Amino acid sequence: MKIDVLGCGSAFSLNHTTSAIRIIDNQQSQWLIDCGPTVPRALWQRNLDINTIDVIFFTHIHPDHCAGLAVLLNQWKSFGRVKPLQIYCQAEQQAMLVNQIALANWPHTELTFPIEILASQPAWQWRGWQIHTAFAQHEIPSQAIRIEADNHVLFYSGDGRPTDATQALMAGCTLAFQECASWPPLAADASHGDYPACLALCEKLALNLMVLYHSQDAFRPAISSDCATHPHVMLSEDGLTFDLEALSPTLAVL
Repeated sequence: MKIDVLGCGSAFSLNHTTSAIRIIDNQQSQWLIDCGPTVPRALWQRNLDINTIDVIFFTHIHPDHCAGLAVLLNQWKSFGRVKPLQIYCQAEQQAMLVNQIALANWPHTELTFPIEILASQPAWQWRGWQIHTAFAQHEIPSQAIRIEADNHVLFYSGDGRPTDATQALMAGCTLAFQECASWPPLAADASHGDYPACLALCEKLALNLMVLYHSQDAFRPAISSDCATHPHVMLSEDGLTFDLEALSPTLAVL
């Protein structure tokens, strides 16, 4: 399994693409997790075939995580995509995605490829992948996701402070992406992660590698500097690629 960091930025970052990753398994099946407003351009810069992405999973429907969907679908339609697409998100948040799909094709009513919108569940299987989700602490419901495939485990937090449920998903993973908006500590009831809490969690779970993302631009230098003193924590960057085969016990950044 390989992970392509399309973007690591916070909602209003001036310097980084909004947070999203692409997952590629050994059979070349591909998922996109989240699709904020600047994610489509990051995908286009990779010169991917328009039929490459099989699934888009949305952690939650805030603009910086979903506002690029209409643009991406419109590009796929314009260049003749035919491959069916599956979209997973929380059932209660699907209406906003339906509106974006309609916008991508307006004023027409049909795209050049079928889309199936599915409700994300606490647990399900997809082509041999074992998938689990749990809710982080965020201002709207936001799902962390754990994917077990190719004998490795990926965790991606989505937005929000870790909860007991998301920590359980994170335990024992090969690679963990954890949202970390702030360098200084935040209140216990905050909607985002902070560096001291993320560092403590990495140590508590004895993680192989925790990659921090969605950090506010102003806090990135301090977070990056301190991460250099902790071998199991790093600050994400746009364009990083991780090969999970090489992540035990050492990090591979290609």
